[in-house]
Amino acid sequence: MRLETFAYVDGLESAVVFYKNAFGAAESEQGTFKNEDGTYEICALEFEGGTSISLCERKGISAIEGEVNTGNILQMCMLYHSEDLPRLLKTYEALTEGANILHPMQSAAWTTHTCDIIDKYGIRWCLMIWG
Repeated sequence: MRLETFAYVDGLESAVVFYKNAFGAAESEQGTFKNEDGTYEICALEFEGGTSISLCERKGISAIEGEVNTGNILQMCMLYHSEDLPRLLKTYEALTEGANILHPMQSAAWTTHTCDIIDKYGIRWCLMIWG
């Protein structure tokens, strides 16, 4: 068994470019599906280390009509090694464009660098030095 993460966003085409840039992610051929007009139906992005996320357009056939109970808030936490600090800071810089920054990059008792942001597509991220 494995867990797959799907994020539904408004503006899928621009979100793909945004996350490729922010994380240096690569598009997975296996999990990416395009519509007849060349736009994405689903775009699977792979990050270094085998982590992945699939992006889908929130509107359209996958839209949920009416009042929605979203349940608990889910956060994507990207853990970096200390030698990856430059990459973490580059990703932080990219993700903060148009973001709601809940906690800017800071130190904590358990790490030298951590943050909590909701990016412009509504995904909540924690970036952290771990280990």
